[in-house]
Amino acid sequence: MSQRSAPIRPFHLHLGFAVALLLALFAIGPLLQPGYFWGAHDARNSVYFLFEFDRSIRDGILWPRWGPDWGFGYGYPFWNIYAPLAYYVGELAVLIGFEYTAAVKLVFALSILGSAASMYLFAQRLLGIAGGLVASVIYVYAPYHLFDLYVRAALAESFAFVFIPLVFWGFFELVARPRVRTLVGTAFAYTGLVLTSNVLLVLITPCALVYVIVLALRRAWHERASNRRTVGWAYTDGIQHALPGIAAFLLGTGLQAIFLLPALAERNYVRLDQWFGGRYAFGNDFVYFHQLFSPVWGFGASVPGPDDRVAFQLGLLPLVLFCLSFLTVARVRDDIVRWTLRFWQVVTITAIFLMTTASNVVWHALPLLTTVQFPWRLGILTTTGFAVLGGAIMAGRVTSPSPITRKNVPRWAMRSLIPLVLLLITGAYPYLVAEVRDPLPTEGPVSLAALFRYQQASDEMTGTTAWARRIPSWSPLAEQTIRGEGIHTKVNYSAIPSDGRLGVHSVEMSTVHELVWVYAADDQQSVTFLTAYYPGWNAYIYEDLKHPQDDLKARVGRLIAMPEIRTTPDEGWIVVPVPQGEHFLELRFEDTPVRIVGKVISAVSFVAALLLLALDLLRRSSRNNPGA
Repeated sequence: MSQRSAPIRPFHLHLGFAVALLLALFAIGPLLQPGYFWGAHDARNSVYFLFEFDRSIRDGILWPRWGPDWGFGYGYPFWNIYAPLAYYVGELAVLIGFEYTAAVKLVFALSILGSAASMYLFAQRLLGIAGGLVASVIYVYAPYHLFDLYVRAALAESFAFVFIPLVFWGFFELVARPRVRTLVGTAFAYTGLVLTSNVLLVLITPCALVYVIVLALRRAWHERASNRRTVGWAYTDGIQHALPGIAAFLLGTGLQAIFLLPALAERNYVRLDQWFGGRYAFGNDFVYFHQLFSPVWGFGASVPGPDDRVAFQLGLLPLVLFCLSFLTVARVRDDIVRWTLRFWQVVTITAIFLMTTASNVVWHALPLLTTVQFPWRLGILTTTGFAVLGGAIMAGRVTSPSPITRKNVPRWAMRSLIPLVLLLITGAYPYLVAEVRDPLPTEGPVSLAALFRYQQASDEMTGTTAWARRIPSWSPLAEQTIRGEGIHTKVNYSAIPSDGRLGVHSVEMSTVHELVWVYAADDQQSVTFLTAYYPGWNAYIYEDLKHPQDDLKARVGRLIAMPEIRTTPDEGWIVVPVPQGEHFLELRFEDTPVRIVGKVISAVSFVAALLLLALDLLRRSSRNNPGA
């Protein structure tokens, strides 16, 4: 490895970090307007996802999996298959008093500041403070990032921008100078990424693993040349250099098992055609080559064809800096840093190619990629690549972190730092726009009734499970909510015989359970719930103690049966057979075995991470105080 320059002064590092955050504040401007951008693509989803998440949290469910009001009140296991981390952040804002729309805007603002900070930290490690500042500004103000924020209002993907630089920074350090605390930090960064966006699990994981292998082999090959070792030794060393990164990946996978394992194992129990069919079907949303350079910036939904008014531009100045990187990267002496930059050159070119129609055959050869849905989503990779490589214009011949006044940075680059940053921000200024308006009657103000109106008007949040043949378009639950009656039970009373053979009275209900008193004249009776079946719903029959007469809940006795749940043939609603006599029936949504295993793996991984940190702290403490 090449010799590294003097360590960076903390003052310069902190100053650069503060400047990066200050420069990102302009991107928050549209969020400071009063009101909410209701017309953005996913703006309504973001608000109502948070609304549903909040209902579960307030019911005492710390890791929600079931969305009680999806599908017009029939429910849907949304959080079992959709990464929830951004909504935990939003929920904290709601719990301290923010309205739902304000909480969503706050999460967007935090994502902007967090992405500026994380890219600065990664790029300054590679390229010095000047390079870190340029990279941070490009990352925040890149067209695709602003498109995600203010046109799409894609909360999860926008928040995921925070974690991408942290993941690659961590893997870089684990090859360059592995440490236990870096391994744990990288595992948590990777976990944060996956728990924020399902899409980026597919896009970033392969890139990160290839990145580790490339850097490990390159470091081993460089050491082979220095130490005159054989090729076999180089590959052995390469494996050793890759092991810390692989360990971080495995630890991260364990930490996220609470979500990832059920999401993978139970995804086929929902109607996947609602995720990947219709307007979400793959194949019609490739970017035409001219659209990569078009200044068009529209707010409508993306449509197939070359006349799409949605912006897919790469950005003129970031593109110029990317092209210049093929000249500036050669100036970098540090072998691992240089190969990091080359890696991002390859990734960026590949991502641009995969966004275009010319790559159609590649997508069909790699079916897992099609879960990304829209090829233009690879803009998140081009944005990351443009940021890292744009910062390379400030790279000196020694690439360890260095103050922006270091003489190893070319004078022309130093003189251009401020104008370059200003050009990047002013170039993005026309796109710092959010279309703020009042909600339509079918959108808000935020309430359960408004949610049902939104579902009906937009055909959003109408997902159902694999047991349903027919996708609902309305429900009696939604109807009574619109009338102002509220939902106090999900028992389908219209299915109860009128001859008195079956009597049902709801005792209590939450988002994940309902307790009812049941009278059945014979063993041929059943209770139907207006709840979509999904693994995890279980039924319990309890004895009726008969006393006290005035408190039904106090009369719940011992468990006497766990009847097998059936479903209605078309709707997939839950049907529970009940025994003859008077009993209590509880319907409860619980963890399946795979969810329990996921929780255990995550808990064990979390404890292991804490132990690793504690042992590392003890080791460093004993080394610093050998006489203690």
